[in-house]
Amino acid sequence: MSDTKAKLDEIRAMMNDPKVISGEGLSNEENIHIYGYEPEDEQIVRHFVKKLQEATLACDLKVFDLYEIFLQICEKKKIMKAIPNMEQKKGPQKLLTEIQKFATVDAFIQQMQYAPHGNKDVLLITGIGSAFPFMRIHQLLNAMQPHFSNMPIFVLYPGEYDGHELRLFNRLKPNPYYRAFNVH
Repeated sequence: MSDTKAKLDEIRAMMNDPKVISGEGLSNEENIHIYGYEPEDEQIVRHFVKKLQEATLACDLKVFDLYEIFLQICEKKKIMKAIPNMEQKKGPQKLLTEIQKFATVDAFIQQMQYAPHGNKDVLLITGIGSAFPFMRIHQLLNAMQPHFSNMPIFVLYPGEYDGHELRLFNRLKPNPYYRAFNVH
């Protein structure tokens, strides 16, 4: 737990660092930072995000909770009330297949879009565990690059990231993702 709090403080410091905000010294690498934390520290991380949103920072923080975005996508499709019945009648796998037809990576990115992008904008992505299995962060990060390439992206990930693979909840099959810096 104390390690999680120390790493979150490090992330806050990075968000206040003009070099991180501007992407200085990255040598054409993506300005993406993933912090993999122990899933049981989820409440600590949520509290941190809440306090971060209230804090005065050197950057203009844009927080994207993937679960909230997922709910917005479902609301737009007007299926929120139908989901429990769909799951009961068709089963969870069929429900997942049906929802993934419209809760696509592009739909998530569309919900995240805003304009204009400022030169001090920093994106913080949360809610990854809650949005699973409807959205996988490695897919989203790959698709985000053309839309958010000019700003740092911080990902609070409930699981392991070793700089090469993401392992959600420290249990699921790892997914390759090597274009981010590991906040470890």
